[in-house]
Amino acid sequence: MGLGVLFLKYGRDDELESDRLGMEYASANGWDPAAVPRFLSTLARVSATSERGVPNWLSTHPDPASRVGVATPVVAKFASDKATTTNGEDFARAIDGVVVGDSLEQGIVRGNAFLHPLMRIALEFPVGWEVANTAEQVMAREPGTKHFMLLQQVEQPRGRDIDQVAIDAMRRAGYSVIEGSHDTLSGLDAHIGVYRGSLSGVGKVVMRAAHVAMGRQVYVFAGFAPEGEFDQVDREIGPALKTFRELSPREASQVRPNRLSYYTVKLGDSWQSIAQRAGRGITNAATLAIMNGHEVFEQPEAGARVKVVVEG
Repeated sequence: MGLGVLFLKYGRDDELESDRLGMEYASANGWDPAAVPRFLSTLARVSATSERGVPNWLSTHPDPASRVGVATPVVAKFASDKATTTNGEDFARAIDGVVVGDSLEQGIVRGNAFLHPLMRIALEFPVGWEVANTAEQVMAREPGTKHFMLLQQVEQPRGRDIDQVAIDAMRRAGYSVIEGSHDTLSGLDAHIGVYRGSLSGVGKVVMRAAHVAMGRQVYVFAGFAPEGEFDQVDREIGPALKTFRELSPREASQVRPNRLSYYTVKLGDSWQSIAQRAGRGITNAATLAIMNGHEVFEQPEAGARVKVVVEG
């Protein structure tokens, strides 16, 4: 047993203690302590839709749903006639227009698209895939599967053409070459190849990767899946790779961070229709429901004012 597993308990205990202290401090300052378990309930909904695949016993943070169960009985200990203040309307006014999600420096995810105005690149992942943007890479996953796509930068040694850069980079990563050829993506020099290798937690995989030269930078945009499932998912990976392009200076200057806004629900609206019409697909229906304190299967009521994410 590794030391990491031995010490997981302390991370969990600390987290539960922070929930208790949050209720205590809130109550002492006149705020409703019941807001803490309500907040944890929101985290539980997020966790349920994230499909992280991390067993609870191997997590340094307790499952949010279990934290709700622990925190709810504690509310009574800190409840009082004076600790009842909420400020929903004031809070709504304060966050109207606030930047949501990624910054221009990290690039912007909009639905299945990724735009980086500073690097001046744009691409699209398959529709319906979940996209996560980090400082190191952009990763997308087809929900409920081990089908992934990613974008990241790679080193380009001086004097090497894009074909040799691609082959060398994949071999250093432990992948063998199945096939590959020189190509262009939106006028940019590229090498598109198919490779075989192994990934922890997935096993043997096959990957289709496009290494693209743009100025002094090389980007790899790739999709992979378990060996036996690759041919099926490659029907989506191949077309997605071809969406990689360079943003023009004008396009780059027009990219703005996503922002929070409000929308009044109309008769017949659903989270799905609001996500597409008001939010233009920037966030999905489940995320909108959770943002507004609903279960993902609950639909909004006509006349309600709900939070949405829009282009900045």
